[in-house]
Amino acid sequence: MHRNRTFAFIASATTLAAAIATTATANHGPGTSGGGINTFSGETMKASTWDMSFRLDYTSFDGLTEAQAASHAANSGAYDSIDSATITTFGLSYGVTEDIQVGTTIGWYWGSNFIDAMDTGKGVETASADPSGLTDMWITGKFRIVKGQPGNVSLIAGIKLPTGKNDCLLSNGEPLEPSSQPGTGAVDFMTGVAYSRFLDAHITIDASAAYTFRTEHDDFKVGDRFDAGVALAYRLTDDINSFPNISVFGEVAYTQIWKDQDVGVANPNSGGETLYLSPGVRVRFNPTMSLTVSPAFPVWQNLDGDQVEQKYKVSAMMSIAF
Repeated sequence: MHRNRTFAFIASATTLAAAIATTATANHGPGTSGGGINTFSGETMKASTWDMSFRLDYTSFDGLTEAQAASHAANSGAYDSIDSATITTFGLSYGVTEDIQVGTTIGWYWGSNFIDAMDTGKGVETASADPSGLTDMWITGKFRIVKGQPGNVSLIAGIKLPTGKNDCLLSNGEPLEPSSQPGTGAVDFMTGVAYSRFLDAHITIDASAAYTFRTEHDDFKVGDRFDAGVALAYRLTDDINSFPNISVFGEVAYTQIWKDQDVGVANPNSGGETLYLSPGVRVRFNPTMSLTVSPAFPVWQNLDGDQVEQKYKVSAMMSIAF
């Protein structure tokens, strides 16, 4: 039976993977309206075109020392802390038709100063790790069902394959639970809907919602996940065909994660809700290449039980179309 972890929210690659999968389906590269960096776009790629993306996501947490984590564990039974988590992601998308797009993403995860503290009944034991490894692979598809003056509406679906590393160990030799590993070892599914339109020649809006269904592996189930977002972008450059072409955007994103389950028993110190505000800038260097940079600030966190909170996130993505 797994130990009762508390670090089961957004720090690990397993819980962030659904958001990173937007790299393949959102297509926020050159020539699209994609206003934010996490919100799905309702647009699809042109037929027979490719989009390649490289993305970096860094999350900073209110990490604790081993003594502080042990104090939390003495009160809540178990507590996990981490200083930061980094994911680099490679994405590749292809326009099958004007209204159908497919893509895939895979990445590498690093966790810094992960501390596990647990009350054994005979005292609190602590162990540490810097987990890292290949993440699970997402294969995604987008089908546009509405286009034109009302805007673009697309249905989105995805499947996650267990390609990631799931055997990282703590300093005491025990394995981290799936929610803190680079990969979960499980097959997961995602479905969603996205909307995009130009409000005028300079302003675009994107909105999306997606639900990730987690499956059980080795008697452990990472909590399901719901993501929703709205992004509003303004192009500063008057001529859309003039380069460099610069846009700024603001994004509001909401994430809810359900509790992990270990042998059917819910972990009370897992899951919760977070609301992010994200300003950002996108620079299109030419018709085929763009760079997007955006910090994200968790303005509201409602985490279940006793968990480490986020301080901020920073995301950057380079997109190349061909």
